[in-house]
Amino acid sequence: MRRTPGLPVLSLAVAALVLAGCSGGGSDAPSDAETGPLGAWFEKIGGSYEGEDFERQQRESEEIVAACMAEQGFEYTPAEPMAGGEAEDAPEMDTKEFAEQYGYGVTFSDELYGSGEEWVNPNDDYVAAMSETEQAAYYEALMGAMADYDYAADPDGTNMPGWEEQGCNGKAQHEVYDQDVWSNPALESFWDEMQREYEGLADANPELAEAEKKWSACMAEAGFDFAGPDEARQSVYDQWDALYQALPAYDPDADPDEIDPAAYEIDPAAEAELREQELTLAPADYECRVSTGYDKAYDVANLELEERLWDKYGAELEAATGGSTPSE
Repeated sequence: MRRTPGLPVLSLAVAALVLAGCSGGGSDAPSDAETGPLGAWFEKIGGSYEGEDFERQQRESEEIVAACMAEQGFEYTPAEPMAGGEAEDAPEMDTKEFAEQYGYGVTFSDELYGSGEEWVNPNDDYVAAMSETEQAAYYEALMGAMADYDYAADPDGTNMPGWEEQGCNGKAQHEVYDQDVWSNPALESFWDEMQREYEGLADANPELAEAEKKWSACMAEAGFDFAGPDEARQSVYDQWDALYQALPAYDPDADPDEIDPAAYEIDPAAEAELREQELTLAPADYECRVSTGYDKAYDVANLELEERLWDKYGAELEAATGGSTPSE
């Protein structure tokens, strides 16, 4: 799995760096591809996506929530963790086999990361037995300001409360995942520069720019019109997100007996169409990255950028996470 933080949306750039603990991309990647200091820092604050670590972090978070709720006079039964990591029989990410079977993993998220079991909240009966006033107090303790947060009015999370205002859930997320770094005003310059640098990564690196042109030409021969791999991948994410955005907003005050579950599910025909597109695009993308040497050029440019950003902001990033270094 290669590091691909050059996506046009910062949140996706961050997600890619959080998942940066794997080898370089494609079979044509250099054998000595390494995780840069910035990628290591994001791994540290973002938590692990490996199965056992993923579940351990969830258990730790749930225990913190339970202790916090008890301090405020409520019972809270920690939920069992959801299964983490990829499906056991799935090929390694960013291989030809993965691209052919799962594309980019976008429309296959349930197959790859879902447990296949419906999640059950062990606290439902406890909360259901409360009065409306008690329930309001319970959710205020559990979620803080998030209990009344209007996602529809602020879909990008611009005005989302900080972890300190998110009740016991916020406390747990902060202690387990260092969530405050995302909104830390002291890091604003870092986030801004990081986004600018990754958006202009190819422009600042002649070797990468040349590889990207070759990749684009290769993709044109396969019938696709994209300037770079990030744009190709992002096109699938954008269409997948559009299918979700088209669904009706959930009304928490609606009568459960009058809710049609099918109304909140993506149209199967539209999903199948996008999946077919993904399974055509991703293998072509992979083959063109291999044949043009794009991944090698990207890994070199990315490592140089990570080191440059770390030299400039490393001390601030360490301070924001308690002073520990990425190697710890």
